[in-house]
Amino acid sequence: MNSAILSSLAAFFKTLAQCFKESAVCAFLMKIYNAVSASWRGSVIMNKLRGEGKDSACAENVSGKIVSSPFAFLSFLRGKAGDFIEKNISESFICTWAKTYMQNFMAVNTRFFGIMLVCTALTYCAARAHISKIALIAGGFGAVLCIANYNLMSFLNPSKFVCFFKSLAGFKNIDFDFFDEEETHGVKRLVLALIAGAAAGAAMSVNLLYGAALPFAVFALILVMYAPVTGVYAAVFAAPFAPTMALAGICIWTTLSLIIKSVTDRGFKWRFDGVGMCLALFLLVLLLSCITSFARVDSLKVWAMYFVFVIFYFTVINSIRTKEQMRGLFRFLVISGALVALYGILQYIFGWTTSNSWIDEEMFEDSAMRVYSTLGNPNVLGEYLLLVLPVAAVFMLKDSVKSLSKWAYGAAFLALALCLVLTQSRGCWIGFMVSVIIFVSFYEGKLWGVIPLVICILPFVVPQTIVDRIMSVGNMEDSSTSYRVYIWMGTLGMMKHYWPGGIGMGEAAFAQVYPFFSYNAIIAPHSHNLFLQLLVEAGIGGLGIFVVTQGVFLKKMSSVYRSGYKKDTEPMLALAVASGVVGFLVQSMFDYTFYNYRVMALFFMIIGLGMAIKYTSVTDGRNGE
Repeated sequence: MNSAILSSLAAFFKTLAQCFKESAVCAFLMKIYNAVSASWRGSVIMNKLRGEGKDSACAENVSGKIVSSPFAFLSFLRGKAGDFIEKNISESFICTWAKTYMQNFMAVNTRFFGIMLVCTALTYCAARAHISKIALIAGGFGAVLCIANYNLMSFLNPSKFVCFFKSLAGFKNIDFDFFDEEETHGVKRLVLALIAGAAAGAAMSVNLLYGAALPFAVFALILVMYAPVTGVYAAVFAAPFAPTMALAGICIWTTLSLIIKSVTDRGFKWRFDGVGMCLALFLLVLLLSCITSFARVDSLKVWAMYFVFVIFYFTVINSIRTKEQMRGLFRFLVISGALVALYGILQYIFGWTTSNSWIDEEMFEDSAMRVYSTLGNPNVLGEYLLLVLPVAAVFMLKDSVKSLSKWAYGAAFLALALCLVLTQSRGCWIGFMVSVIIFVSFYEGKLWGVIPLVICILPFVVPQTIVDRIMSVGNMEDSSTSYRVYIWMGTLGMMKHYWPGGIGMGEAAFAQVYPFFSYNAIIAPHSHNLFLQLLVEAGIGGLGIFVVTQGVFLKKMSSVYRSGYKKDTEPMLALAVASGVVGFLVQSMFDYTFYNYRVMALFFMIIGLGMAIKYTSVTDGRNGE
């Protein structure tokens, strides 16, 4: 019966679509679409995007040679001493023992983990001079695990439970049998389990959480050193969850691991392109502004965070070598974003918030709270969602209808979109609408034919509170709007005096100068506009290079999009990344989007992932260009 109903519905909609295609209305809309499309294809913007840049030219001119000199030095070092360094590292005591630890951890070897648990429990009880019930249970469980020497990963990998979640996430073809069976035997691994357990037990006596995480942290450090791309996976997934310094630590360690790999791997070749050159020059200009800053020490601290996260762009594009890695990272991005969105939705449902300070309660007295999930601020959460939503749309559209992943990513997209609505961030809504316009126009422009129908339906489905928030854009009676406008006016006053070189980076430098130009005695930590902030911090050079960087990047994404069939996965991902970045930049006109370092880090990761699409599409898994 169900199949008959579905077949009838399918036949009905097919007939309806056919009638619409043959109607005069459709013919009229197609004429409009063809006229607009032809005008757009011949526009100045499209002609600029079609222009092909030469990445090789970046390394050939003088500035390119200077900026790329660190990569040239590493390549020189690999050629002169790479084999010697690789041999000494691979045969060293630390490296061989670290490899054994990593292999047993990946295999989830029962005896290895059993001994670790027993030793952890004993050390913890000895350090606290107290026998804990939890320690006894953990020790007893560990003793049971010690009886057998079995690799649980061999059992878990083909299980229906694991296969279900792999299929759900879109990783159905991934095989978890990537450990070395020989490393799960012998005495060395048992000694390592004893040492790891003792260290964890001692650390747990001081802090339970950090102590319990210690063996996993050691494994992660070794794994990233062995395969730097795993650090990129960790950074992309952890960006909205991890504290800023923890995320910075992941990026630093991954970058150092990649540098070591580049020196010891004969087949490694550094990638350096126009976007990378612009980013390097951007960092240089920011550094110069810090040297002349009104608060030099504080500015240099801010610059150090920029350096870590901007340099991670090079780590991303040089770690990702295959299409599978690239697609997997985008899937990790969406999965992480879906978890953030889910928490935001639950925050709204159960009222997990302590403040409603982001809403003008006099103007929007009926408005519910604004969610912020793991990012601490509704606008920051919205900025994060802007970058993730278009990517989720790609997997929702591209995955097979028969696969669970399509429905999972469809649910993720809906959760992300709902969470964006619940942020009640008007700037983010505007950015998302611009992003949608770009994505739909390039993906399937004919879909704009349904816009009149959508406009008719919207008043019946959009809550009045949302309508009120949208209609309040530009209303100076809203304290949020007037607050920003007065800050912008004060910042424009600063620019008249400091536009050549800026005042220096960070809140400390801004606080030194801004009070002399503020309107209505409004105190602000920054200008609430990314472009104004870059101009006031680093002068016209900093803003100019940043704008050029985004232009070069969008041109590269246009090249990837036009390089193949537009509805293939890679062109669609390039379109999604470009539309997300543009939406983010639109929101940046209403807020200082780099104020939150985690969002800034993710922005440059997204830029790197976008360029990785270009490289993996060209090389298809080869190490060279």
